[in-house]
Amino acid sequence: MRISNQQLFDQAVNQMTRQQAKIADLQTQIGEGKQLIRPSDNADKSAVIQRLNTAASRQEVYEATLDSVSNRLDAEESIILSSSDILQRMKELAILSNDGSNGEFDRSAVAIEVSTLREQLLSQANQQDLNGNYIFSGSNVKSAAFAADNSGVINYVGNQQRISVDISEHRQIEVNRPGSDVFKGVDRGGSDVGFFQVIDDFVTALDTNNNSKIELALSEIEVLANEMTGAITNLGARMGVVESHRATLAEVKLRYETLLSEEETLDYATAITELSAEILSLEGAQASFAQISQLSLFNYIK
Repeated sequence: MRISNQQLFDQAVNQMTRQQAKIADLQTQIGEGKQLIRPSDNADKSAVIQRLNTAASRQEVYEATLDSVSNRLDAEESIILSSSDILQRMKELAILSNDGSNGEFDRSAVAIEVSTLREQLLSQANQQDLNGNYIFSGSNVKSAAFAADNSGVINYVGNQQRISVDISEHRQIEVNRPGSDVFKGVDRGGSDVGFFQVIDDFVTALDTNNNSKIELALSEIEVLANEMTGAITNLGARMGVVESHRATLAEVKLRYETLLSEEETLDYATAITELSAEILSLEGAQASFAQISQLSLFNYIK
C-alpha cells in the first residue's frame, strides 16, 4: 500500500494535535490540582466522585440540622432551668407558709410573691424560639402552649406531637417535648390536676389561710419541682445525643473528604513527569514533521 506525502502530512498533524491537547490537559490538571478536567475524561471515576460529593453534601445537611437542634435544645434548657429555679423558690415559700408561727399577714405577702412566680412560669411555658414558634406546643407551634379557659383555668392547649428530624441516614432525634410533659401536673386523689392549677390552689389556700390546703400545696409543689428535675434529665440526654453524634458526623465527613481527595487530587510528581514526556514527544514529532514537510517527489527520485 502506497502512502502519499499528504497522508504522511495528515498523520503528523493529527499526532501533534493529540499531543498538544494532551499537554494542554496536563497543564490544566496541574493548574487546578485535579485528576479530571471533564467528566468524560473518565466516566467511572466521575461517577464515583459524584456519589462521594452527594454523600458529603448530605453530611453538611445533617450538620446544619444538628446545629438547629442544638440551638433549640439550648433554648429549652434555659427555660427549664429557669422554671426549676422558680419552683424551688415556690417550694421554699410553701415550707415557710406551712410553718404555724406565720400569721395571716405573712401568708398574704407570700401569696403575692407566689402569684408573681406563677406569671413568670406561664411566660416560660409560652416561650417562643427565634423563628416565633412556641417551644412547648407540640407541632402546633403557631399557638401558645398554655391558655386560660372561660373560667380562667390555665390548661395545656398544644398537642402531643413530637417532631423528629434526621441526623444521619439511619438515625433521628426528637426536637421537642409537649408542654404537658414538661410543665406536668399532679394526681390528686385519682384526679389529674394541671400544673398551673396546683399553683392557683396554693395561692387560694394562702389567701384563705387554709392550713390543710397549704400543707397539700407543699407536697404537690414538691412533685412539680421533681418533675421539672426529670425534664432537665431528659433534656440532658437529648443534648448528649447531639454532641455524641456531632463527633461521629465529624469522623464521617473526614472520611468522605479523604476519599474525595484520593479520587480528585492530582499526583503532581506523576503529572509533571508525564507532562515532560509529552513535551519531549511533541518536540520530536515537530522535528519529524519539519523534515516530512520538506520532502518532494524530486527528493524521492534522487
